[in-house]
Amino acid sequence: MRSGAAARPDPAEAAAVPQPRPREGWRVQRRVIGALILRELHIRFGRRNLGYLWLFAEPLLLGLAVSAMHALGARGAGPRSAISVFAFFAVGYSLYYMFRAVVGRAANGLAGNRPLLYHRIVTPLDLLYARHLLEAAACVMVVALVSFGVTVVQGLAPDDPIKMLAAVALMAWLCHGLALLVAAGVERWEMVERLTHPLIYLQLPISGAFFLVDWLPGPMQELALYNPTVHVFELLRDGQFGQRIRTTYDIGYVAACAAALQFLGLCAMHAVRPHIQVD
Repeated sequence: MRSGAAARPDPAEAAAVPQPRPREGWRVQRRVIGALILRELHIRFGRRNLGYLWLFAEPLLLGLAVSAMHALGARGAGPRSAISVFAFFAVGYSLYYMFRAVVGRAANGLAGNRPLLYHRIVTPLDLLYARHLLEAAACVMVVALVSFGVTVVQGLAPDDPIKMLAAVALMAWLCHGLALLVAAGVERWEMVERLTHPLIYLQLPISGAFFLVDWLPGPMQELALYNPTVHVFELLRDGQFGQRIRTTYDIGYVAACAAALQFLGLCAMHAVRPHIQVD
């Protein structure tokens, strides 16, 4: 062999090198996401007075305040008198808080964690997955606490908790895909970050958190049902009140919208990943 020639790898030696298995890669990713969740908890809540309890206390207090104001203003009014107005708004806003938290915080979801990307096993998607799972878990706990409180105080147990959990899962899926688009957009255009928060607040009155489709006039009902979050809240109300109200929703439509947002979000993150600068 000439001294200037590069030695070719032995095929037998190459075959002997262990290849990463999908199960092992999944185990590593779970550990990474778990560590990121603990880090997020410590940074956001670990140094405050109530500690990790703020994860649930913040949305719970906001939900109770909003529902109390609506309950006082709508006492004995029209179709709302047939249900618990307090429970209607408390559970509804608790679910909307997840939309607000996941999508609203997606704008800086990568900014505060860029140094972690120096580790090869940590990816931008891992950072977002950890944050979104944390917000979804908090929402489940808040909805469960509010439902339990309404059951104890007012004697109104949820009609179908499985439907309520399905609504939370669908909302988390929708929020995740939309948050991926926001996080990717912020890396290329600063305007995306400035527009995100105003659009979230503009979404609140049309999201379905504070109304039923059945309360709207006929033409408005069709327009409202184009918004996938309206279907999610209708499913939530169906699980909460059952036959006491009339709900309209299409789970297939919500799933199709969530899958489309997930696909577009993953494509956007893949396209923007080479442009993510690690500080």
